[in-house]
Amino acid sequence: MKALTKALTIVAATATLAAFAPQSKADAIPYANVGTVAPTSTFTATGGEIDAYYYGQSALDTDVIEIIDLTAKTTSKPTFNNKTTAAGTEIDFGTFAAGDILEFELINETTHKTFSSIAADSADGYNHVYATTYSGGEIGTTEVPAGTYVGFEDLVYNPNKIGDKNNSDLDYNDVQFVFLQEKINIPSAPEPSSLLLLGTGLLGLAGIMHKKRSA
Repeated sequence: MKALTKALTIVAATATLAAFAPQSKADAIPYANVGTVAPTSTFTATGGEIDAYYYGQSALDTDVIEIIDLTAKTTSKPTFNNKTTAAGTEIDFGTFAAGDILEFELINETTHKTFSSIAADSADGYNHVYATTYSGGEIGTTEVPAGTYVGFEDLVYNPNKIGDKNNSDLDYNDVQFVFLQEKINIPSAPEPSSLLLLGTGLLGLAGIMHKKRSA
């Protein structure tokens, strides 16, 4: 029984790692579950300046980004225009007090819709931000330290209009950037891919144990 418990623990750990399969290093980039609404992440300032680096974009519309400090009730100037900003461009969003709760917001200047990391503040009531850890690396020609990767969706999502060109495809890559300084809390529920791997591993272990008992 101890051997089986140890084996199950190893399979579970492997499945968890698979949910964050690397694009570079250990980063779960891009979003793996395209077509599904991303888990909601919360952001808390750790104190000091927040620097951000532009990662890239995949959007037809023109978008800009701003940070709202919900605690201090302040909003940054819109920046990171996705049509004019080069990959690796650095922006200083200013100083934020430790513990302040932050909201990331995208303004679609083409449709005049606003989307947020807080579902209730998005035009359609859905979460439009995917966030994960970024372990550092080169963006464009800029060497960027470890931080938090954020990918945005810039179109309204309607579950009854899947496949419509004017409906969000939920791939969370319309505007992408990396923030430094803030703390991110990501829901720890396993992704569908990890659940599938875990189930497969358990079936394999069950087969092995059955053969041992039959021998």
